[in-house]
Amino acid sequence: MAAQNRESAQRLLVSPAREETAGDEQLARLLKERSLAAWETLFERQFDRLYRYALGRLASRDEAEDVASATFDRALATIDGYAYRGRPVLAWLYGIAGNIVKETLRNKARERRIGLVTVTLNRNGHQPVDPHPVTPADEATALAARMDLNNAMRRLTQSQREVVLLRYFAGLSAVETGQIIGRPETAVYALQARALAALRRHLI
Repeated sequence: MAAQNRESAQRLLVSPAREETAGDEQLARLLKERSLAAWETLFERQFDRLYRYALGRLASRDEAEDVASATFDRALATIDGYAYRGRPVLAWLYGIAGNIVKETLRNKARERRIGLVTVTLNRNGHQPVDPHPVTPADEATALAARMDLNNAMRRLTQSQREVVLLRYFAGLSAVETGQIIGRPETAVYALQARALAALRRHLI
């Protein structure tokens, strides 16, 4: 039975962007039944993509790995609440990842505020503690390039930013990207073209 489930899951995930709704319905059913084969196949197919997607939003490889892992943990914990209504499993999974990325960014912002308060308090007769030590010289160029890209990405619209992250960081196809953001394939290509043009302007 396990071998049959694995074969079914692998067949469904060979092309996650398939247009036939029956494939996603069957995959959702296998996941809700806690099919180990289905969950293993989903993990094998999507973990690296989720990692790259998170890395596009976060500056840390460790944080990106944490997001990818937490996405599957939360997906497993909330699968009973997922009901297939034409929205692909892939879109549901990336929705979870997007929420975890937002939570991570909020936590980092809060930690920065706490760090600034700590520095201010320590200045009263004590050596200030820098919560953000200076980056080593050999990383300065990479850091500057990363900051430039982050600044340029922030100037994109939310839809353009998601398309860039999904297409170029996660490596999803235009069809898969469209399923996740709820747009047709033609709209994805249009958003992609506008996003790349905007990035070229901001990075020059």
